[in-house]
Amino acid sequence: MNDQLNDLFTLLPELLLAITVLAVITVDLFLPASRKWTLTPLAIFGMLLAGIGCWLVWGVNDPVFAGFYVVDDLSVFFKAATLVIGVLAALFVPSYLIQRRLPLGEFNAILLFSMLGMFVLASSSDLVTLFLGLELMVMPSYLLAGFHKTDRFSNEGGLKYFLLGSFASAILLFGIAWTYGLTGTTHLSGIGTGLLDRGAAGLVTIGLLTVGSTFKVAAVPFHYWTPDAYQGAPTPITGFLSVGPKLGAFALLVRLFVDGLGGLRADWLAVMAILAVLTMTGGNIVALVQVNVKRMLAYSSIAHTGYIMAGLAAFAAAASPDVQRQGIEAVLFYTLGYGVMNIAAFAVVGMLQRDPGRFGGLSSFAGLAGRSPGLAAAMAILLLSLTGIPPTVGFFAKLYILLATVDAGLAWLAVLIALNAALAAFYYLRVVVYMYMREPEDEPATVDRHPFSSLALVLSVAGVLLLGLFPEPVLSLVRTSVGSLF
Repeated sequence: MNDQLNDLFTLLPELLLAITVLAVITVDLFLPASRKWTLTPLAIFGMLLAGIGCWLVWGVNDPVFAGFYVVDDLSVFFKAATLVIGVLAALFVPSYLIQRRLPLGEFNAILLFSMLGMFVLASSSDLVTLFLGLELMVMPSYLLAGFHKTDRFSNEGGLKYFLLGSFASAILLFGIAWTYGLTGTTHLSGIGTGLLDRGAAGLVTIGLLTVGSTFKVAAVPFHYWTPDAYQGAPTPITGFLSVGPKLGAFALLVRLFVDGLGGLRADWLAVMAILAVLTMTGGNIVALVQVNVKRMLAYSSIAHTGYIMAGLAAFAAAASPDVQRQGIEAVLFYTLGYGVMNIAAFAVVGMLQRDPGRFGGLSSFAGLAGRSPGLAAAMAILLLSLTGIPPTVGFFAKLYILLATVDAGLAWLAVLIALNAALAAFYYLRVVVYMYMREPEDEPATVDRHPFSSLALVLSVAGVLLLGLFPEPVLSLVRTSVGSLF
């Protein structure tokens, strides 16, 4: 009985988030339309309770449910990062949805369901649980991509996202089946040794797992319809889609390739490094020619995926355990920093789309500094952080990735990361030029000044600056989290 209670205690964050989903759905049934906005504070309150649950289970580091699930510091870090992104998404979205008469209650419920899937992914120690968590995360994401049901672009984006995700899931599931057939187990702790000396069959299995999982992070060349899905979704929801499911997908990659296939890292090092280069370079090159800021940010988010994957390549190439840890620490820190700055950048584009007829072109940003200095300053800070300019979190995130790749002996990869960061500076700073050095159009876009959005933007910009100026407290948590993995 005590063991069962202990298992339930370790699931406290998941249970609190599940209760919040039920509370939001139930309360939504009885609220009049004029009071639907109260669902946002309710959802955020539930997320904060789940955050307290994360704090209570920090340091437990125990497997539960016969080893299918593990609650360690790494999983708690991913869950806490998920909650940060979830709170920001819940604050950014309401004004956009209310303006277009889209159901706020359904959004909050779907958002929480997707976050619950990310929680399961973060704690999975078995391929079966990993796949269940992945599907619980991505299925609500398909609904979010097509959330604006009367908009044909949203419908197209949702359909493409669904088809792309389904194809990826099928490949990953096929890889899981091959893994079980060759090793007789689905536990992550056993598949690495089980795939040793399996020859071509083992390589095919690793290949299927790699393709299926990198589809989920929109790595090139598996990104094809991702920008279309991002462009079609309601803009603040796009911000969540660009960081939330990606955070969960990187939790999958860390669990699968570090925890499960770490002993076979020589077999997947070259593929991971090549995918990192293709992803960062392909995303940046296509982003260069975009005149729609929303689509530009969609392609730039693909480029950031490449930077993060370079941390996994550094882990695989490292000869010493310390450098291996350094690579995973860089992945975790970059994922958190990227999540905060990218979701806020998409939200600013959404604030300039208060008029449903506007689609986030560069002209919307012309002269923004004159009519809304605060919003322009916030966007400038976010873009500088995405570029990697100090003292923002984007600079230190890229720096830690660069240091990890150099220490792992991948200096050529570090050079390519630096060159790609310089390439990205052009299209990020172009938006800053429009905000501060171009005259506004004849009818400038109306700026959304909803208190929820304003609060979330202030929190995001503060997070970008504080994580850049004082990264050590978060880095300490990252080191502890990665230590539990090793």
